Formats: sequence, structure tokens, C-alpha cells
Amino acid sequence: MKKWIGLLVGSWLIIGCNASRVISPLDEGEWRVGGHYGGPEVSGITLPLTSLYVAHGKTSTTSEYLAIHTTALAFQALQLEWGQLTQLKPSTKAWSPELNATYGVQTFTSLRDGAFRAYPFVGMQVPWTTFQIKPYLGSEIWIDPTYAWSDYRQGSLVHPSLHAGLRYINRFLDVGIETKWINPTRDFQIPQATVPGFGDLGAKGTYVTVAIRF
Repeated sequence: MKKWIGLLVGSWLIIGCNASRVISPLDEGEWRVGGHYGGPEVSGITLPLTSLYVAHGKTSTTSEYLAIHTTALAFQALQLEWGQLTQLKPSTKAWSPELNATYGVQTFTSLRDGAFRAYPFVGMQVPWTTFQIKPYLGSEIWIDPTYAWSDYRQGSLVHPSLHAGLRYINRFLDVGIETKWINPTRDFQIPQATVPGFGDLGAKGTYVTVAIRF
């Protein structure tokens, strides 16, 4: 059990283990309530990380969301995520993707001793929105202001990731699957565990997302 706690906590604190919440602006005034399941692969097992989130279309080009990572609560940690997506370029033709910027912050608070950490992030989402099943590409960069305190000398100020996925969005549902290449600039070393990546760099993760539209 201690081994799994170490793996889970290490994953939360080192990398951004979650699927994309919003890939394109919601309709103005629209709400979505959903969750995700999945995480990075460690020793041949996809970590069962889960979260719940709510998203809102502020305007026709800007949406925001708030999420809580429910798996973290089982280990007495409150992990919250706030983010916003802003459209930079709409999709003009079937082959022309939309271009969106994302930014926000993830916070971690220990429910045992009150320790607090905050990790800002910025990213991009590039979806092809004219299809019913929408493919998308994206990237994200986490900033770790407390990287010097990391265990096993794994700390780094900047944590990049790349991702690709598919979203099926109809009148009532938003369902998606995403694969993520986490920290492709380095290799992970977790005691008594192997973390496969692509080309022996980073970690790979798989995520499923389901949301209801209102």
C-alpha cells in the first residue's frame, strides 16, 4: 500500500495527470458536468486517477472550468484545478483547425498538515471542430515553483506535455479518449517501478472523459 501511495502522490506532484477538460469554447451560457478516469502507465498498469469537473461558456469564445481530483481525497489531499480556454482562431474550413489557448492553476492542499502547493499552467488546443467526432492535438506546460523540494532529485521548473485525442459531442453528451506524452524531455525514475514513455523519455498516459451538456 505504501508503494502505491508513493506512486500516486509522486504522479500528482510531478506531472499534470488529467485529460483535457475543454478543447473548444462551449456555447455561451452552456454548462457541462463530467469526469475523467485514467492516468500515466506505471509498471504495466494505468494509474486509476479520477476527477470531477464543471465547465461554463462565459462568452462565445471563452470558457472556464473548475475540477476536483477525487482520487487525491482518498489520500487526504485536496487537489483543485481552475482553467480557462480562449479561442484565438476559429475553424474556417473542414481541414482548417481551430486554435485555442488554455491557462490556469492546479493547487494541492494536504488535509493532514495544511501544506499547500500551486502549479500554474499554459497550453494550446487544436481541434478540428467541423466533424461530429472531433480529433484534436494539444500541448501544455506546467510551472513548478517548488521544484527544488522534490524527492529523488526529480524536480524541474518546467514540465511540458503533448496530447492527442478524439471527442464525440452531441446535443446531450461530450465523450472522449485522450493519450498523453508527459514530460517528454526527461525520463522518470520511481523506486521499484518502471514508467514507460515514448523512446525511453517521459511517461505515457491514457484518459477517458464523459460529460453531460446543459
